Amino acid sequence: MAGFLRRLGALTLGLSLAAAAVYAQTFALEPDQKNAYLTTSGTSGEEVDAGRFSVKVTKTAVATSVDVADKTIETGNLFLVAHVSATSPAEPLQFRRHEAWLLTEGDKKYEVTDKVADDAMLLGKWVQAGWWIDAPLVFEVPKEALPGAELVLITPNNPLVVDNLAPDVQIDLGLTGGESPVEHYSLAPEGT
Repeated sequence: MAGFLRRLGALTLGLSLAAAAVYAQTFALEPDQKNAYLTTSGTSGEEVDAGRFSVKVTKTAVATSVDVADKTIETGNLFLVAHVSATSPAEPLQFRRHEAWLLTEGDKKYEVTDKVADDAMLLGKWVQAGWWIDAPLVFEVPKEALPGAELVLITPNNPLVVDNLAPDVQIDLGLTGGESPVEHYSLAPEGT
């Protein structure tokens, strides 16, 4: 009798776990819902509040090369530099490469260039609660990517736990494609 009760208990536990797994699947995101962030939209020059952080694009520039510290970095395309001010209402946060990108017409996505070190951009800085920080983000893009380009920043996530519904901002940079690139653009903070 004890063997029968043990097998019955194991069967009941197995069925309970299977039912819980099926129920848990109802909470999973559908493939077309992956990265379905809660988007707050805005335009260049406007403060955009996503709840966990606020950002404002203060200026943009298009260049054929950027000057970082004591070196010049060139590209066969164009560098789009977006100067971003950011703050957090409650806790410090730091944006990483996969949390910032440029979205162009046709939903083409451009990541931050790897030709410029993170510490020369917003990615290498901590955004402190109650304090505004201003730093550039640099993208390497072809000229045809400029019209209608939007900057997207998502809430920095814990590397171990990804929040697929984290709030993000999408900022229209106001570019038309008619912008004339400068030859050299300095990423050094003004006054240095």
